[in-house]
Amino acid sequence: MANQHDHLMGLVGRMIPPLSSKLHKGQAGRIGVLGGSGDYSGAPFFSSMGAMRFGADLAHVICEPGAGAVIKSYSPDLIVHGVLREGRDMADMRKELEGIMERLHVIIIGPGLGRSELMQTAARVALEIARTRDDMGVVVDADGLFLVQNDPSVILDWPGVPRVILTPNVMEFQRLCTAMQIDTSKAPETLCAQLARALQNVTIIQKGASDIISNGLAVPAALVPGGSASPKLEALENTTQGGLKRVGGQGDILSGSTGVLLAWGAEWVKGTYEIVGQAPPDDNELAANIPLLAAYGASTFNRTVSKRGFEKKGRSMVTHDLVDLVGPVYDELFDKHQESAESANL
Repeated sequence: MANQHDHLMGLVGRMIPPLSSKLHKGQAGRIGVLGGSGDYSGAPFFSSMGAMRFGADLAHVICEPGAGAVIKSYSPDLIVHGVLREGRDMADMRKELEGIMERLHVIIIGPGLGRSELMQTAARVALEIARTRDDMGVVVDADGLFLVQNDPSVILDWPGVPRVILTPNVMEFQRLCTAMQIDTSKAPETLCAQLARALQNVTIIQKGASDIISNGLAVPAALVPGGSASPKLEALENTTQGGLKRVGGQGDILSGSTGVLLAWGAEWVKGTYEIVGQAPPDDNELAANIPLLAAYGASTFNRTVSKRGFEKKGRSMVTHDLVDLVGPVYDELFDKHQESAESANL
């Protein structure tokens, strides 16, 4: 198990762009979060700021105007678009969303979204736009999963490479299984792969005591130490120890880091980082499974940041404590796999 974990984390480390003056602003990740409604302003902040602290260059929040005013007061580092207004012409809103999303590598749909008709419609429109952008990654969490549960077609029949990741908690996962008519009385360890297959091989992080990650396909040889794949291995299990305190907002930090790793992996495959000496993967299996690697790396990160937060704060831990730990935990997990290109070339 340890060998498998170390192998996967080594592969995740290969996706991370070196710090270099040869890269310009935005090449190391432009992340959008669609969420932030009347009742929820914290979740989109934690997702977008978690992405920034993890290493993204830019983070946008697309939200209701009232939530936008609050989120702007949290941090000047975020680009906040309070454009999801009640009563707005839908064609006009779609055009504005298209303009914002064309700047992004990844859109995270769900943190603080809520279930109002306005916000659920905005999420649907964003998914329709992302579907037409075959280079755009998508992470769906929280009430974005409520939309998927009620209308799975929003993530089905997407063109291009696999690029959608779902991050359900226990109850969200059960509701998705029910929607897709999956019998949850079967062996629990098989359910993630079954659900992923039912949703046409999206990647799923099934959060729990251990995280189960699957796209419903056999784990490819490139992701197995020694390159010996087994058709029976359809999921990755992440048993990295987490904290004992479960607090609202931890999943938002997970969605942010997942989005960044998905963006980095896609740009790595495209060859964006060749200019700093990071050649794209020469293994097609590796290139085709970037969402699986991004999900595993983010799961490891989120479980570790929760553990470190609990070690410092115990029962009093809140998600703001975890935001402050994103940088140190990133260094703990990934610095050994990645060093500055500038330093490497000295």
